[in-house]
Amino acid sequence: MLTIELDSAPSRTDIQTIRSGLGAYNLKHVPVLTELVNTDVAIVARGQDKQIIGGAIGELSWGWLYVDTLWVDASHRQNGLGRQLMAAIEDHALQNGIPHCYLMTTSFQARPFYEKLGYKVIGQNQDRPRGHTMYYLTKVLLPAQNVPEFEIQSPPYAHVAQRLNDIFIQDAEKNVPLINQPLAIFLRDEAGTVQGGLFGNLFWDWFDLRFVWIDDAYRGQGYARRLFEVLDAELQRRHTIGIVADTTDFQALDFYKTIGFEVFGTLADRPPGHTSYLIQKSLG
Repeated sequence: MLTIELDSAPSRTDIQTIRSGLGAYNLKHVPVLTELVNTDVAIVARGQDKQIIGGAIGELSWGWLYVDTLWVDASHRQNGLGRQLMAAIEDHALQNGIPHCYLMTTSFQARPFYEKLGYKVIGQNQDRPRGHTMYYLTKVLLPAQNVPEFEIQSPPYAHVAQRLNDIFIQDAEKNVPLINQPLAIFLRDEAGTVQGGLFGNLFWDWFDLRFVWIDDAYRGQGYARRLFEVLDAELQRRHTIGIVADTTDFQALDFYKTIGFEVFGTLADRPPGHTSYLIQKSLG
């Protein structure tokens, strides 16, 4: 018999248990994942005084580049630095055999900028954050000439990644406050060992579901559905608008549909030979 535990301050160890379990499941179904590039990268621009004036942070995973952060100092905007940073991180992906990129931006951020670079909207979350829209964009990467040279860190230095992330958040909060709250729900056995669970972050009025996993011995017994019942109740108590996640054709798309999720976008060949689905669920 497993107990369900709601945890708003989950330990790294417990989160890693879920993440590792999910990773093992993925490898079992798609062994080629071990052959794919899997690393983070930072492209850093510095001024004459060696201080950071801009940067892009991304993740190379499952045959795609995900650009998580792009930031340019206000005093250096409107001179092409953002475009150059994107060209550099895209080129880095291509050099690692990755031909696809996806990213997210909001209605108060940089959608027109990305569209000028060739990105296309494939899906969106309404009211994320409340009163605004979150857009998901993709692009097929092609070789480019005269790609500017910047400092490349792969993986990024921790202090550089933190610096860029902090400044990016400060800029975003000029429009909408960003309070990032972790939330986990664990399945524990009588010894207290984690045998499954889910983990994500609550920010901008939505819950970003990152990992879900249940040990093989406990699958097919309704635990996954119970996890989401507890999650839904907690999120509704917090007046959350919806849940957003992604899944693949070898994971749990059919299950998600039975509990109210719908597909709002797809990423073909992520990982190669498979499809990733962007899914969302309204809690209104």
